[in-house]
Amino acid sequence: MSTMRNDVLRVAADEFASKVRTLSSPFEVAIVGSVAGGDPHPNDLDLAIIISNTGEIATIAKYARQMSRHYHAWEVFLFDCDLSLIGTICHRRECPGRSVECYDPGCGKPPHVRVNPEFEYDEKIFLTSPIDVLYTSFETSRLLARKDELGIVESRSYPVIEDITIECVRCGETFVFTGAEQKWYLKQGLSQPKRCLDCIAREYED
Repeated sequence: MSTMRNDVLRVAADEFASKVRTLSSPFEVAIVGSVAGGDPHPNDLDLAIIISNTGEIATIAKYARQMSRHYHAWEVFLFDCDLSLIGTICHRRECPGRSVECYDPGCGKPPHVRVNPEFEYDEKIFLTSPIDVLYTSFETSRLLARKDELGIVESRSYPVIEDITIECVRCGETFVFTGAEQKWYLKQGLSQPKRCLDCIAREYED
């Protein structure tokens, strides 16, 4: 299941890159983070795109939204040619929309670019992530070159989490606690389950 998700996210990224490279402003598109690093249980897809101007952002945003046909959890980070962060592509079709987030200072300027006041961009942390360049019009990738300039030798790693088998404390039957589930439980600060799904369901029925 997790391998299938990784494949689906890569298909979404490849389709996005093939569309935006037909435009004049994008100079580079890359997968950044867990999918690029081969995480067997990716939760989302992060993309970085370097653009020369903001004139085609509405079209870039449309292509980004089309990735939701494959998977809804994606983020597209927009950078100018100096690698200064412009913002992230908004998931909403209309700009401004009717969400309270649309009233955050700077949000929608330029249109379809979200500025999250709670997000603080740290270049070194961002570039420590694995990077898989899908398209570049530069002689060498601008993102990878900047990574070298910062002296980042090793990228963040994503260890393989194997499925484990657990014996249910209630019925004695065994069930599989998948690597993807383990990752989610760990992120939520939860301990591994002791009962199978059937027994959990029966408790709500009692």
